[in-house]
Amino acid sequence: MTSSSKITSSHLSRLAIVYLRQSSMAQVRQNTESTARQYGLATTAAELGWLAEQIVVVDADLGVSGRFGSERDGYREIVAKLCMGGVGAVFGLEVSRFGRSNADLTRLMELARLTDTLLIDADGVYDLANVNDRILLGLKGQNVRNRDAFPARRVARGEAAAAHRGELRHPLPVGFVYDDEGLIVKDPDEQVRRAVEDLFAEFHRTGSALKTVRAFHEPGRLFPQRAWAGAWAGTIKWGKLTHARVAQALKNPTYAGVYTFGKIREVRRVLPDGTVRSTHRRRAREEWTVLIEDHHEGYVTWAEYLTTEAKLAANNTQRGARPVREGSALCQGIILCGTCGGRVGTRYSR
Repeated sequence: MTSSSKITSSHLSRLAIVYLRQSSMAQVRQNTESTARQYGLATTAAELGWLAEQIVVVDADLGVSGRFGSERDGYREIVAKLCMGGVGAVFGLEVSRFGRSNADLTRLMELARLTDTLLIDADGVYDLANVNDRILLGLKGQNVRNRDAFPARRVARGEAAAAHRGELRHPLPVGFVYDDEGLIVKDPDEQVRRAVEDLFAEFHRTGSALKTVRAFHEPGRLFPQRAWAGAWAGTIKWGKLTHARVAQALKNPTYAGVYTFGKIREVRRVLPDGTVRSTHRRRAREEWTVLIEDHHEGYVTWAEYLTTEAKLAANNTQRGARPVREGSALCQGIILCGTCGGRVGTRYSR
């Protein structure tokens, strides 16, 4: 990257922002050279004429995906500073990869044009007031999206094919591990297996997830949990059993020896300000992409899983179930108001 006549005294009188982004924490940990090169852009900005106190490094998006719906504080900070007109240039390792959405790059280009802000990367300096630079950067961004789309589609098709055979690996719940041949088997640790068996036994005995939690609150009775990130990734940690973890285990078909794939779908929603918010919704069982019974040895049978599912639904008061609650009134929770139709509750005072 060399100096350019596009850089004027007006640009040098304003801030130079160095934007760092990597899509996941795994990339941050493994691709340290990329991280170092991005931080090195601050030195490049100084060589091009910006003073040290004018160079701002924005690294809040290290380990944050640039896809639709991701919350990128660093990107929002850049947009805010651009709108205030105090930025002379934005540096990035590759400007066309500032986000995985063309909408993000187009928005950044338009703001840079309106505020006379340069976009600078390893390939050169882009002045968005120049139509040739706009066309070049736009084509590069579109080419990156198209180039990434085909490998992603091939990977998705390969994963789907492996999943239909029941061979696609995915994170296993506590109580299961992969053996040397890649098959799902019960954890060889007897203490872990016994804790999982006790969870299902307690629910079978009490018929309630909450009572199962209370049973595990006895002194010295802990439940295992596998860490999936950080320095403890893959290791088992023991702690108190929570209601959320009980519900998660009871609703997980893996414990019934069933292999599943495609239970979640992504839903995108465009907000009034033009941003895109992505959420994940659970599909109905008949819409799951793959469901293979008797795929591996489970802690319960598929029939027991379905019975548990029905029991949890019957216990769910938010969906209309009205089990016996506290108080001496026999009609607690089942009397409706004749005016508004709301359920009538009982309150006691001493």
